[in-house]
Amino acid sequence: MSQASRPKAVLIELYDSHDETLYSQIAFLKKGGYDATLIISRKKQEEAAYYCTDEPLFLTDCTTRKGWQLWKELWRIRQFIIHEKFEVVILSTAHGSTIRNLCLLPFPKSIRFFGILHGVNKLTGSTSQKLISTRVKKYFLLSHYMEQKAMKVPHGALQFRVFYPMFHPSYPTVPIAEKKPGTYWVCVPGAVEYKRRDYLSLLQQFAALPQKPPITFIILGNGSHKEGNGKEVQQIAKELGIAHHFIFFHEFVTNAVFHHYLQASDAVLPLIHPINADMEKYLENQISGSFNLAYCYHLPILMHRFFSRYEADFKDNSIYYDLDQLGETLYSLPALLENKHHLFYTEKQWSFDYQAEQYLSFLS
Repeated sequence: MSQASRPKAVLIELYDSHDETLYSQIAFLKKGGYDATLIISRKKQEEAAYYCTDEPLFLTDCTTRKGWQLWKELWRIRQFIIHEKFEVVILSTAHGSTIRNLCLLPFPKSIRFFGILHGVNKLTGSTSQKLISTRVKKYFLLSHYMEQKAMKVPHGALQFRVFYPMFHPSYPTVPIAEKKPGTYWVCVPGAVEYKRRDYLSLLQQFAALPQKPPITFIILGNGSHKEGNGKEVQQIAKELGIAHHFIFFHEFVTNAVFHHYLQASDAVLPLIHPINADMEKYLENQISGSFNLAYCYHLPILMHRFFSRYEADFKDNSIYYDLDQLGETLYSLPALLENKHHLFYTEKQWSFDYQAEQYLSFLS
């Protein structure tokens, strides 16, 4: 296919989060023969170098501008999209007031808009989302259970497609802690915040085990940011006498360090339990980033039994536990991993080709 005949797509991420979906999407667009461009926040320029090898970048400052200056920036983006004759526009985060305002600008009818909806709850009660949906008629969702929820709420003529942005670039080799022979690493990814993960149940139940399994917990996130609870978690681990079973981080964890620890891990533990409103949103409205990280490296996920109802997403990649049996499950984990290892990730949906087809066929 010649360069002139390649369909043109622009992938847009105006915010400073959710850039973890970009690499997969660019790889899928490449596979589909698209001439792709990435519009991304200037703050993410360094990370974008890993997502885009040949693709052009358009840097934007939407997160640092307000009022009329923000509208001018959105108009600049709109002019670029029209000037470059993009046929497909993909909003990698298709919600929020900034995206709403972009969607309110006039565009030629020939341009087709798509978007990733990171929270299905936005389909109900969000005026901004209703306005976005006048432009975006086809939404990507990040799990089958999100799709189930989307189909149960009023959605009009909107269409949905599930895909897993589970692929990541190769990062430079960096030094990480030594993994001792015979030990298992269980990774808990993400900034250390009680509202996102139930660290206290982990600490209390692991400490209560009379005999500790050879597990090291990789608390893979900044444990020192001012809005988090990392220092408290570390202090409790010390008081319970189990700190030597944990690896904590005291600053921002770079992508290279983050992914090398993941690759060396044996399982992922999201610690999402139905105990408060902040965690309950992950039970049906949105996903934890831990899921796609586990999918990427085909790591089994230790999950609350609540998620066992979602077979399409978790039936061949998870070990379930009841909340009061988390400690017992951890004690049995080495044997569980040895006995079930051949049963994980056997479905075709965990392949690049399958996910690319899911994504690309929705754009056609």
